[in-house]
Amino acid sequence: MASRLGLDRRSVIATAVAIVDRQGSSALTMTQLADELGIRLPSLYAHLRSQVDLRHELWLWAVADLGERLGEAVMGRSGEEALLAFATELRDYARRHPGRYQLTLDPPVPFDEEAAAVRRRANAPFRAVVRSFGLEDAQAVHVGRALRAAIHGFVGLESYDAIALQGADDSFRELIALLCRGLQPVPVG
Repeated sequence: MASRLGLDRRSVIATAVAIVDRQGSSALTMTQLADELGIRLPSLYAHLRSQVDLRHELWLWAVADLGERLGEAVMGRSGEEALLAFATELRDYARRHPGRYQLTLDPPVPFDEEAAAVRRRANAPFRAVVRSFGLEDAQAVHVGRALRAAIHGFVGLESYDAIALQGADDSFRELIALLCRGLQPVPVG
């Protein structure tokens, strides 16, 4: 195979994302990526240093993508409406793009400043949702972690078919309503 003219890092990552969308994140290899791009494996190393570099780039891309979609979902909303919009988009994203969602759960090692910056931007919509309940500082952090764990737990169980499909949408809305009822500021002290 000859090297493709005009191939850049962005198109390499886009091709990797397409593979993840089709086959899942665990199926992606450097050899498969090179084959998909129509180049030889050594040529791929002109764009990515290693499988670790590829996974780093994919995590950055997937987290930024999810963050943008979550931001759009919660824009102009607050309180229960914002949390429902956030949770619904997160769930829908995991359903539409299970491979991408899985990438977001596998942060790069080492976790560098670029990854930290992408995570901060992607988490901004969620921080705004939590603040819309009047929560700040350490309390907001703890509540945010609990909310994310509950939502991800539902999404994860659903992805493994561990929740019956019939009535799952109603159960999900009930979960969010239950979480909202518990989101009253608690005096610190």
